[in-house]
Amino acid sequence: MAKRKKYRLKKRVKNFLIFYVIVCTLFVASYTLSRYVETTSGMGGIGIAKFKVSVNDVNVSDGTPIQFNSSESTTFVNEKVAPNSTGYFEFIINPNGTEVSLEYEIKFMLDELDKDFKLTYFTINDGEPKYDITGGNVVKDDLLLKTSEHGFIDADKITIKVYWNWDKKEDITNPNIEDYDNKNINVIVLVKQKIN
Repeated sequence: MAKRKKYRLKKRVKNFLIFYVIVCTLFVASYTLSRYVETTSGMGGIGIAKFKVSVNDVNVSDGTPIQFNSSESTTFVNEKVAPNSTGYFEFIINPNGTEVSLEYEIKFMLDELDKDFKLTYFTINDGEPKYDITGGNVVKDDLLLKTSEHGFIDADKITIKVYWNWDKKEDITNPNIEDYDNKNINVIVLVKQKIN
C-alpha cells in the first residue's frame, strides 16, 4: 500500500512538472514570437463620374421642356406641317463633360395627330437610314463612351433626325379650324447611364 502511495505521489509530481514546463514554454514562446505592430488611419478619395447631357441646348436634368427643330420647306411656313408633306424633327444630344456610357430613347406620343401622320425612319449624324422605329414612335440607340480619360467632349454631339410623312389620301374640304389648329406632340427624351 505504501508503495502505491509513493507511486501516486511520484506521478502527481511528474504531471505537475510536465504542466509547469509546458506553461513556461508557452510563456517564453509568446515573447519569442512577438512582433512589432503599428496601426494608422487615413482618408482615400474616390472620384464619381460626371453626368451632364443636353438635348437641343436644354439640360436634361432641369426638367425644362425641349423644343425640337423641324425641317424647312418652301411649300409651307417654317416649323409647320401640312397634309401630304414630309420632313424631319431634329434632336441634338450633347453629352459634353459626361464620363459614363449612355443610352437614349426618344418616344413620340402621336395620339393627338392625324392617323395618317407617320414616322418613317431616322438617321444618326446623317448616316444610313434606320427603319426600326418600334411601333412608329420610338427611337433607340447606344452612345459608347470614348476610351479617352476625359469622357465625352463637345465634338461628340449626336444629331438625330426623325423623318415623318403625312400621307393624307382624301382632300380636306372646308377644314374645321379646331381640328387643324396647332397641336402639340409630346416627346419624351430619356438619357441614362448605360449599364454593362
